[in-house]
Amino acid sequence: MSDPSRVRFPWHRSAVRVLTTVVATASSFVVISTVVYLASGEVSRVDDAIFESVAGFTTTSLTVVDPEALPNWLLTWRALTQWLGGLGGLMLALVVVPAFGGQRRLSEVAEGRGRRAVLARTWSHNTQRVVSTYVGFTILVFAAYAAAGMGLFDAAAFGLTTASTGGFANYRDSFAHFDSAAIEWVGAGAMALAGVSVAALVWMVRGHVRALWRSTELKLYACLIVGSTVLVATWTWTDTGGGADTIRESFFVVTSSISTTGFRVADWGPWVSAPQVLLLLLIGVGSMAGSAGGGFRVLRVIEILGIVRRELVLQLHPRALVPVRVSGAVASEASLTRVHNFQILWVLAAAAGVFGIASLGEDLPTAVSGSISALATAGPGLGDLSGFADATVLAAPARGVLIALMFLGRLSIYPVVVVIGWGIGEVQRMKLRR
Repeated sequence: MSDPSRVRFPWHRSAVRVLTTVVATASSFVVISTVVYLASGEVSRVDDAIFESVAGFTTTSLTVVDPEALPNWLLTWRALTQWLGGLGGLMLALVVVPAFGGQRRLSEVAEGRGRRAVLARTWSHNTQRVVSTYVGFTILVFAAYAAAGMGLFDAAAFGLTTASTGGFANYRDSFAHFDSAAIEWVGAGAMALAGVSVAALVWMVRGHVRALWRSTELKLYACLIVGSTVLVATWTWTDTGGGADTIRESFFVVTSSISTTGFRVADWGPWVSAPQVLLLLLIGVGSMAGSAGGGFRVLRVIEILGIVRRELVLQLHPRALVPVRVSGAVASEASLTRVHNFQILWVLAAAAGVFGIASLGEDLPTAVSGSISALATAGPGLGDLSGFADATVLAAPARGVLIALMFLGRLSIYPVVVVIGWGIGEVQRMKLRR
């Protein structure tokens, strides 16, 4: 018999160390932010301070404080937590994962041949490229807000929370506070770009039109925005008065949803069910891979659709070779397996969230939308979370479920699952040694 003490578990130690560091770092930021909120005297409850901190670093627009009652320095801190959270999400996806032996590009099949020139081959160059693009985009958004008529302080705060797809606002009614068509158009356009991958943003700046055109993910992302805007405007035309205001409002809520930013300009409550469900689906799908946004990701949706198509073809032609292509590149089986596994984990996490929130007394629309929106790091939802409602409408235990979902969503589930799995494996190994 083999020695139980020599039983090996399928965890690559370098990967576990990296992912444990990621989870520990994220948790440390939450602890630091919680201390800041409590020390400020503006937040008296520990659970509220934790919730606001997690919402900040996970770039979720859910909040438990009244932003209009906070001093400017604390509003700046709120915005900065989301900006750092967005940068952390980008670094995790585009730098950390490739560093310990994962994919060497933004995604193994990401955008076909065009993507290969985007990321450098070294860790330091990858970091510089991601940070410079992120900082440059933030400055551009700040300048656009200021030019549209925002005050400098608001422009800076909203610039930080827009570039990060965070959604924290300085006012209870978010963008509706400004009552400005120009500011809303700028915000909607900035959110649409914030949901675009870093690679595509670089292509745009460099004028690589052919690379952009080859990107299936970018084309689907754009089609979702345009098509959903038309549908939402059509469904709400009568209720919102029609005209340019309806088109602008529809474009705003669509880009806010699909980019998982969560800024609000309208109350979803009076709308018919169709646009509400559509916006919730957009939140679940989320932004492009390699962006600061959250959600399941458009790229994974494309790969899942490819897998479904292949399985249908194989039912008719069992011996056929049916590759799954994304932007002209053939997806590897390893990549498809990862997508399939992630899909299972995402659905299980969302289902657990729905069960947890509903079992704590919330209605089903609130539980379903709140779970999906929190896991996608968006914020707005249906039921009690529609309109300009904040998380204080939920009981403290239900907010605890949202905290777990937001944390899982920002870390893309895998790091947390790997660390937990490694910990369970170590416990089992210790038992076997005994």
